Amino acid sequence: MTEQYRQACNFVSQYIFDNRFNMTYQSLNRELYSDLRSQFGLKSQLAQSSIKTTIARYKTVKQQLFQNPYRYKDKNGNWQRIAKTWEWLWNPIFFTRPQADLVRNRDYSFVDDGQILSINTLGKRTKCTFEGKHFAEYLDGAYDLGTAKLVELKGLWYLHIPVTQAVEDFQKENVRHVVGIDRGLRFLTVSYDEQGKTEFVSGKKMATKRHKFQEVRRQLQSKGTKSAKRRLKAISGRENR
Repeated sequence: MTEQYRQACNFVSQYIFDNRFNMTYQSLNRELYSDLRSQFGLKSQLAQSSIKTTIARYKTVKQQLFQNPYRYKDKNGNWQRIAKTWEWLWNPIFFTRPQADLVRNRDYSFVDDGQILSINTLGKRTKCTFEGKHFAEYLDGAYDLGTAKLVELKGLWYLHIPVTQAVEDFQKENVRHVVGIDRGLRFLTVSYDEQGKTEFVSGKKMATKRHKFQEVRRQLQSKGTKSAKRRLKAISGRENR
């Protein structure tokens, strides 16, 4: 199912690219829905979701293009910028990883008091257990579960589910203390509050530690032995902490 979904997204992507980046969902659904069902065997909701997934990817790329304009020097030596649009793409966006976006209560749901996960496929629905002991609080009804993304990595399947929860509106009169924090390298943090109190956290010790790790890593990498690789892995774990 995830492979067919990937191919369906590429099919939609090619159509968008060939039709001057038509991004209207209703238009794409009208033109492509039947082909998505017949060519890729997707059920109704999955066919519609493949269109939405592709549109979302193009919108992300549009934002990335906008944030990285084309820069050049004019005849006077001054730097100029030209905003990039979708027309700067030489090829359609290509989906390489099998995936599927699953709509809550249409393509996936929790059954048996949240102990079993039911997922829609190209055939019948499949039910499976999942490791959810750390996420029980999100399934107690206090959170809204959104469209999930199903992916596979090294033989394990992962379902990424966005969750939202309504909270009270911000009331500035309830704020008792305000602190602004700026992060840096020379000083890890510099904080300042509404009472004028300032605090600096030096990054000197951290810089010394980082330099030490870099030197040890360089020495171990130059050896290349199994023992060195094990030590390098251990050091990387300590450094990340």
